[in-house]
Amino acid sequence: MNRGHGRYFFFLILLFVEALIGSTDYNYKLSLSKRSLYLKEPLVLTLDINQTDSSKVMFFDFNIVDSKDIFVHRLDKRVDEGYHARKEHYTYLLYPLKTGELSIDFKLLVRRGNDEMLTTAFTGGRYNVKAVETDDRYEAIESEKIEVKPLPVKADLVGRYTIARKVESTRVKSFEPLYIEVTVSGVGYAPDLDSIEWMPPVPGVRFFKDKPKIETRYTEEGIETKAIFGYALIGEKSYTLPKLRLQAFDTKEKKAYNIALEALNIDVMAVKSSILLDEKSVPPPIEPPFESVKRFILYILIFAAGWISAILAMKFKTLLPSPTLEDEWRGVVKSCSDPKDLLKLLLKKDPSRYKDYIERLERSIYEGEKIDMKALKREVLNDS
Repeated sequence: MNRGHGRYFFFLILLFVEALIGSTDYNYKLSLSKRSLYLKEPLVLTLDINQTDSSKVMFFDFNIVDSKDIFVHRLDKRVDEGYHARKEHYTYLLYPLKTGELSIDFKLLVRRGNDEMLTTAFTGGRYNVKAVETDDRYEAIESEKIEVKPLPVKADLVGRYTIARKVESTRVKSFEPLYIEVTVSGVGYAPDLDSIEWMPPVPGVRFFKDKPKIETRYTEEGIETKAIFGYALIGEKSYTLPKLRLQAFDTKEKKAYNIALEALNIDVMAVKSSILLDEKSVPPPIEPPFESVKRFILYILIFAAGWISAILAMKFKTLLPSPTLEDEWRGVVKSCSDPKDLLKLLLKKDPSRYKDYIERLERSIYEGEKIDMKALKREVLNDS
């Protein structure tokens, strides 16, 4: 029993000595731009690691351990591949997402080898390359602590942002879409942008949201963002875009400020139902004088043919029904080749009855969903 304990103790000593020797073949310096900061305030972490043992071939792989309390993005990794004197520089951007004392934990993989290993790995032809055999170990780097303060105000956004709204027009026809863009630009914790309603819903107005166009660049100052949120609104009557007011906090200047869009009135002009039928007034053609004689004779022949046809029609009245409003409706639906025209027609005819078809047309127009117009028109007519 004593002999077993002695072997175990000796094994621990060997591990300690080996780790101690290993830790002397490189050194590192880790620094933080700040240790006390506000919630969602940017923080820059840098690490410089240098090989000190010139008898070895060494590689390093440094990472920050994932945590739900800290947003992490690697900004840069630079490597100086000096012969047996490797140097690596890492830069990270961090955002604390929780108040209180937070721990930043690290992983450092150190790979050790020698020139003989490298020579053996690259023997053979161009495509006969072996993997480099190295002694790989994760080695401890002491965690860093930061103190995160709560924001002094309740803020919808943290950072420095500006907002602008672009409206296609303040006057539209009923059931005609109004296109609006809201552009948000600035530096801060960008993920918050997706959680905000930049265009609050308006009662009685159909509302469609396009996929946001977001351009992002990560810097030591923070996340630079330009986001464009696109919307389409369809209303039957005039309405007002409500005022938007948000509270924000600038962690650099340490002050609160407001982001606002003023209310905007939209004038919706009523459209007569006859317009949807695309009725056109065509002027009579200009003809030479002698053409009127030919036309007169033609009228007589037409009149005679019409008189005969009327007599025949009276006999076969039951076999020749006159056109109905339903026939006219079916003709108008069949003539629609553009989804927007069919959408306006169904909205005007009966929005409740044709709700499913209206939603499918809206997804096709505003979300790019593919649709078979012929099949859809057949479904509409079968449901009429």
